[in-house]
Amino acid sequence: MNKRKDCFWDKPGPTWVIITLILYSVLTFSLETIPNLSPPVKTFLRCSEFVVVIIFTLEYLTRLYKAKPRLGFVFSFYGIIDLLAILPFYLMLAVDLRALRLFRLLRLARLLKLTRYSNAIRRFSKALYTVKE
Repeated sequence: MNKRKDCFWDKPGPTWVIITLILYSVLTFSLETIPNLSPPVKTFLRCSEFVVVIIFTLEYLTRLYKAKPRLGFVFSFYGIIDLLAILPFYLMLAVDLRALRLFRLLRLARLLKLTRYSNAIRRFSKALYTVKE
């Protein structure tokens, strides 16, 4: 996949924002599992989730727009991970998935977004790609 180097999200500041949001999102996901949370805390966690998903969606759409070819990004490792990080939120808006709590676990796919920012993991995936060829 060829992508332009001028993507806003690849700059140091936005990169740290995304990393922080990933970790924050996992923390709030963990807090949501605590029984008997007060209504204000539940509301705060839902609002936090909404803000995080909006930012992740903007990141995904920006990367999709900048990618050449676009379908290459959609089906790339990072494209799939980025989509999996936001998809559960949108699915839960469209369908009543209360009975399928497994979908909430898909939110943990956000941890995989961290691979984009790890040099060691990047080198490992490059080595796997080279071996695959």
